Amino acid sequence: LYTLLLIAFTGIFANAQVVISQVYGGGGNAGAPFTHDFVELFNKSANSVDISGWSVQYASATGTSWSVNAIPASTSVAPGKYYLIKLAGGATGAALPTPDLDITSGPSNLSGTAGKVALVNNSTALSGTTLTPGTYIDLVGYGSTATAFEGTAPVAGLTNTTAAIRLNGGCTDNNQNSTDFTTGTPTPRNSSTAANVCSTSPSLAISSPTTGTIYSPITTSVNVALSISNFVVGNPGTGIDGHIHYSVNGGSVVMKYDTTPIAIPVTAGNTYTVAIELVNNSHQALSPAVGATITFTVAAYNVVANLAALRADVIANGAGKYYQISSNPIITYKRNTRNQKYIQDATAAIVIDDATTAPGVITTPMNVGDAISGLKGQSLLFNGLLELTPIENATVASTGNTVTPQVVTIADVIANIENYESELVQINGVTFDATATNFAANTNTPITGPTASVFRTVFSATEVDYINQPIPTTPRNIIVFPGENTVSVPSPSIYFVARSLADINLSSNSFDNIPGLTMYPNPLSGNTLFITSTANAEMN
Repeated sequence: LYTLLLIAFTGIFANAQVVISQVYGGGGNAGAPFTHDFVELFNKSANSVDISGWSVQYASATGTSWSVNAIPASTSVAPGKYYLIKLAGGATGAALPTPDLDITSGPSNLSGTAGKVALVNNSTALSGTTLTPGTYIDLVGYGSTATAFEGTAPVAGLTNTTAAIRLNGGCTDNNQNSTDFTTGTPTPRNSSTAANVCSTSPSLAISSPTTGTIYSPITTSVNVALSISNFVVGNPGTGIDGHIHYSVNGGSVVMKYDTTPIAIPVTAGNTYTVAIELVNNSHQALSPAVGATITFTVAAYNVVANLAALRADVIANGAGKYYQISSNPIITYKRNTRNQKYIQDATAAIVIDDATTAPGVITTPMNVGDAISGLKGQSLLFNGLLELTPIENATVASTGNTVTPQVVTIADVIANIENYESELVQINGVTFDATATNFAANTNTPITGPTASVFRTVFSATEVDYINQPIPTTPRNIIVFPGENTVSVPSPSIYFVARSLADINLSSNSFDNIPGLTMYPNPLSGNTLFITSTANAEMN
């Protein structure tokens, strides 16, 4: 009996030494650095661990169904080594380093933003939105909506370009997802990667934010989360190793006797450097010293006169900055999707992408023809299309405004898309070169006028009335928004989209009203038509 118990406890100890060290779910998506999702395991012990018959399982953030990725027999992870598991993917990005396990049959397709990944010592599928400790070896929940995770909170949400990465090369394991992991550039490691020997010495790492983070101008406080191993923090007493000293921008030292996040008050336009170290009960630094430093910035608004100035700044300096627009742009179209609004002033146009659930950040009711006052947001390039994500509410300056479409050619737009992107324009003499009979959602239809381009049905059937309607077969004038899509539109990635069936059913011989226009003879009886007018000016 003693021997059996010893074997059982030895097995449990060994199991606990292999952890999930990295999770990446954006593989193959737009902007992804790698073509495939992956989960990386790490053996933080000093002994080889047999993981034959284990599995890595995945469920969506709030899901109850877990997909199983079985680890084959005769598989072990050497001490301090990594084990890379390749999962589902796409076409965008570079190939992963050679995986130790390539799941080719039904690999899990991880969410790029939020989900749950479990390491299990069998291949029986888990179930439930949450998991009971003891049913898994290790568990990582990422994204604020994840319902299963270790500790008090999941890892922060991920993107197509970030992974959940366990600190200290995989060594940090306090059973707290929110502090044991940080988010950063995916760095997949396999069994060929040099061994990482975990130390038993005290360690301190900053799990969030990552250094160089830029916060929005409305941020008033930043939490600096800590991950501490092999060191007990508290007020001096039995079993306490010491506490924490920190300073902000070289200021006075603050003493901290717990491991909760450090709340740093901040104001827009400033950069903050927080230096943190572990000290003993006598306030003396450890030997060798154990510390970490983080630097982050709270952005200030770039105040621009109009949308053309915003566009010019993005072209010069890239997207991602925060802007306050001094002009009052007019709404030319309002979408049901993502609270999007097409807006333009006298200089240029842009799309507001207020992606949060209704009513969004901009809570003031707004309609087509309203002029927006106090617009503030962050610039974003979505597949080439410049958007503005609002971060504060805005107000209506005036209502009932109209915008007359500027008459341009397809060639004009292609030659300088930044002058026309998202602006309401009219293009005359357009022919739809359709092979299909009806308009379909998210579909490109070739057009010429006479330059070739595409009409793309960006808006859904619930937003516009021409989806599933016949594609015109005769030349016509159309009112459209030019846009860019580097993923779904052929080179040069420029498309045109209309607001309604009326916008693409303009007569091919429509013209501006000319005062006193007379044409004779009528009906025409020869080869000469006389045109007169009372207008004493150039006529078009």
